[in-house]
Amino acid sequence: MHIAVCDDNIADRKQTERLLARESDARINTSGNLYVDSFGNASALTTAPMKYDLFLLDMTAEKPDGAEIAKTLRNMGVTAPIILLISSVNYRECTDLPEHILFLDKPIKKAELSELLDKVIAAYDKKPPTIELRDASSAYYVLPDQFVYAAPENGGMHVVLTDTEDVIVQNSLEELCITLGRFNCFYILNKKYVINLDHVVRIEKRNVILSDDTELPLGIGEKKSLLRHLSSFGKRFLPENLTD
Repeated sequence: MHIAVCDDNIADRKQTERLLARESDARINTSGNLYVDSFGNASALTTAPMKYDLFLLDMTAEKPDGAEIAKTLRNMGVTAPIILLISSVNYRECTDLPEHILFLDKPIKKAELSELLDKVIAAYDKKPPTIELRDASSAYYVLPDQFVYAAPENGGMHVVLTDTEDVIVQNSLEELCITLGRFNCFYILNKKYVINLDHVVRIEKRNVILSDDTELPLGIGEKKSLLRHLSSFGKRFLPENLTD
């Protein structure tokens, strides 16, 4: 789990980091490491917030304050839990906070932090895993079934998605495959393409037809290998969807 701490009080920020480090050590054999990035201002935090699974915020010396940062994050599309740390600003009294905001009083007590982390991690474990795709300026987080295929383009890979715009990632085929490695639905086709086995609808003698009607070429002798992978993946084709 990746956690962002944003606090303009250096002493408080360091204390939060120490408490999270201890929590990480205590949870290493259950929920795994807690990776913490620490920020002293909002502009640094909001540069690339989508990679974080939890935010702990308290900004009191300057604007925007923690509540305003929480609103900004939600407006950017962040859905991860946000904990507002209460010190000189009582965020509980704010009337226009976005949904799914948690609160924790300063000075932070270990037991209270542990209890909140238990709830956050339980929700995190139920969340479907996503794929991180990065173009030249942004990061995108998509579900595996949104990924149809990827083809080489301009030194990177053109990723075709359902329900959203395509993404041109800067990764090579090998680098993209590392990103996709934890999912068993992807297959390297003809040493050029990455296809999602869930989106294969027909196999012809020399081509694979995907759910968006794209036709990609099979490599020499690759049809049997692809059928074997599809079978092990639990996907079998009716005779009318196999063309010799």
